[in-house]
Amino acid sequence: MKAFTLFTSFAVALAASSGVSATVLGASGSLACKNEVIVSETFIGANKDVKLTTSHCGDAPHVNAHGKQVASLSKRQAANVCGAQCNTFCFNPAGNGPNEDDCKIIAGALLYDTQNTGALFNISASGSPTDKVTMQYGSCLTYFLNQASTDLTYCRSDWSSLVNWLASDCNSANNAHGGLCVAADQRWYVQVQHI
Repeated sequence: MKAFTLFTSFAVALAASSGVSATVLGASGSLACKNEVIVSETFIGANKDVKLTTSHCGDAPHVNAHGKQVASLSKRQAANVCGAQCNTFCFNPAGNGPNEDDCKIIAGALLYDTQNTGALFNISASGSPTDKVTMQYGSCLTYFLNQASTDLTYCRSDWSSLVNWLASDCNSANNAHGGLCVAADQRWYVQVQHI
């Protein structure tokens, strides 16, 4: 497992250049939201070509800080989780991961919205109608899932960094096909996968 702190992109560049790779999860593959109910859909980015969906996971796949699915998590207080550390896990085996260039389009749309909409976004508590935010472009799909019992605030620029990180570190060259980064305190995770 590798911790990923979003305070600087220098740490990402250093880790990537040193050949360090994220932990690879078992063959179970990406996590799926069961009984998902879509609340809204729109398009974001300079070209309005990245699909943004807010939804609710009827049976949310909760993940602990060790990358293991669990039935429930302990309660935490509401907070701004920008810059929070998360642990990266990749889905193996290699093959059928998202195209990194498609993921870069999503990352760019998040940065565009940072400058034009605002740096922060809110995501409602686990179990609410909008506890999941999904973005999709081409073969790349990423989502932010709130696992906490309270609302969270997160940074679009941090999500952008995670999309690029997961798409490059959890790819076929590293025997993976996508991955996720689970908050060290387990309140949220970001996943990147092929659709």
